[in-house]
Amino acid sequence: MADPDLALEFKVNPAELDGCGQSAQHIGGLIPGETSKITDPCSQAASGLQGFLTAAAITNCGTNWKTLLDKLGGDMGDVGTKLAASAAYYRQVEKDVHTSMRNPAAPIPDEPDPFGTTVVPGPVKPASAKAAE
Repeated sequence: MADPDLALEFKVNPAELDGCGQSAQHIGGLIPGETSKITDPCSQAASGLQGFLTAAAITNCGTNWKTLLDKLGGDMGDVGTKLAASAAYYRQVEKDVHTSMRNPAAPIPDEPDPFGTTVVPGPVKPASAKAAE
């Protein structure tokens, strides 16, 4: 039976991650300035409907939309920051791998192992072989 994992392919392009992160941060930063434009028209519409139940609903709708869109802007900025940090992490790992391949004596980066890998010791020489050395 063929190994299904052989067909899997995972590639990361740090430049694309960084670009997406910067775009998300930029757009997220623009949203609050635009959402402030929602409440005034809603208030104006509500003032023309004084005495009607829809006046309060229009005001609440505008306020709620502003709140949700402001949260969306904040979330986009946070995600953008995380994407940019991921890109920087991938670049650093590539640099560390390249350095360690050029200089095998270079220290391995002290990163936590997400898989909890344990080091398997190499072959153990019998005591008689050690005595012969």
